[in-house]
Amino acid sequence: MKKVLWITNMPTMYRVHFFNELGKYCDLTVMFDRYHATGVENKWDNSYAKNFTAVFYKTIDIGREGAFGVGLLKVDYKKYDKVILSSYSSPAEMLALCKLKMQKIPYALEVDGGIIKNDNPFKKKLKTFLISGADMYFSTGDSTSKYLTHYGAKSSKIKKYHFSSLYNSDILEKEPTPEEKKEIRTRLGFKREIMLIGVGRFIKVKGFDILLKAAALLKYDIDIVIIGGEPTAEYHQLVDDLKLKNVSFISEISKEALAEYYKAADIFVLPTRGDMWGLVINEAMAKGLPVITTDHCVAGLELIEDEQNGYIVKSEDYVQLANRINILSADRSACAQMGKNNLEKIKNYTFEQMAKEHYEILFERGNQ
Repeated sequence: MKKVLWITNMPTMYRVHFFNELGKYCDLTVMFDRYHATGVENKWDNSYAKNFTAVFYKTIDIGREGAFGVGLLKVDYKKYDKVILSSYSSPAEMLALCKLKMQKIPYALEVDGGIIKNDNPFKKKLKTFLISGADMYFSTGDSTSKYLTHYGAKSSKIKKYHFSSLYNSDILEKEPTPEEKKEIRTRLGFKREIMLIGVGRFIKVKGFDILLKAAALLKYDIDIVIIGGEPTAEYHQLVDDLKLKNVSFISEISKEALAEYYKAADIFVLPTRGDMWGLVINEAMAKGLPVITTDHCVAGLELIEDEQNGYIVKSEDYVQLANRINILSADRSACAQMGKNNLEKIKNYTFEQMAKEHYEILFERGNQ
């Protein structure tokens, strides 16, 4: 069985699920910098690692997700058939990259997404040094591939895969009927004929203040439900200032409860100011919802086509966002068709498919 080493910063659950699937194909060891991000209460349980070996080495936390430690310098990378890193911005991984480069050990770099920025010369050189030189790159799509080549990756070494946070079983076989949606909405306590949901933390980058501003311009009576924790006073004040009576904030809920909200909804919106991917896009598509997101969302740029399965709007443009919501609210048959198109499009974006693709790219496509 092939021995694979994967280096990453934290055991986020979608990654753990993926590692368990990949571990069915190979002898997988995953080295983590830290247990969780700053401010996150997730606790690691060794039972989570069903099909891989999890290793946590000693580090010092830096910032929200970074870490510093010399543990990765002590690893014998040559004993593994493949080495993969999915973080290059943490000091710990920077040291590992330096060792791999100096010892000329082939490695792969995986990047979930990336948005090209106007970096200063020093930052551009540093990112180019860290990103360039890999033997192989795993990319989530065209936008990510452009990001990688911008920072020195050779396009011939970039391999695309289907990035997701879903199992096959998470994807609906068919979208709920209008009657089924109405029944679920009633059970959840919502009475309006149309329901729009957004999912994400109440932080500025997610752009839910933009959605609230758009809500004031809507022509239809819509329940707007934002799920993701406790909103700050700013959001409550904005609701009051705009005199919105149709907005509900929902705290973090279980995966099962969230699935009910997805199935009850008619439209999904992620008004982000910048998402390196945006896995909630995958989740909404898996429940048969049309998606509206921004041109600063990598998942949107990769998965959403205007008038086919949703809309891409300009970040910060709440007037354009309101217009697209009004279009979907006015044409319910088009709204439903977009949801059907999403169910079809998202079928390959699963943990099972991700694991299969990774193993094939690593060992079965001329990469032994």
